Amino acid sequence: MEISDLATQALKNALSQDVVVGALLFCVFIFVLIKLSKNSFVYSYRRIPLFSEAEHAFFLVLLRSIPDDFDLFAKVRIADVLAPEKRLSRKNWNKAFYRISSKHFDYVLCDRESLSVVAVIELDDRSHNHSKVRKRDAFVEKVCESADLKLLRFQCKRNYEVDSIRDVISKALK
Repeated sequence: MEISDLATQALKNALSQDVVVGALLFCVFIFVLIKLSKNSFVYSYRRIPLFSEAEHAFFLVLLRSIPDDFDLFAKVRIADVLAPEKRLSRKNWNKAFYRISSKHFDYVLCDRESLSVVAVIELDDRSHNHSKVRKRDAFVEKVCESADLKLLRFQCKRNYEVDSIRDVISKALK
């Protein structure tokens, strides 16, 4: 082969390698664009009420029923009030935390000065008759008992007597 033929062959090989490399880079570029477009999808959301009608009505009654030196908070995540014992292994601590992290208390009663949690209040509607909810209720009761936290339960009703609710709360706080 002559030098000019060798040069031509070398040029063809270089060009074909460039084409292959260019095609690969183009494929990677397209792949990255597709991945980025999937990850950048913006979800849409809608507002929902904080309370059901029954929870709202009971909240208003509770506000009138609690002593003046207390504050009431609603829909507080259990993991924001309680935590697993530090003495647990990391694995068991994570399991215990996971079990409470997606649950909430309906209402949390706190000392107005220190904001320390004094008691938690659950409003039990008809859904608490289902076995799954009863298991959740039993679990929450055990969690509160282990943390020495008062748990007050009230049945959902059409009407509430403020004095009756106040008496239950006052007796529990003594």
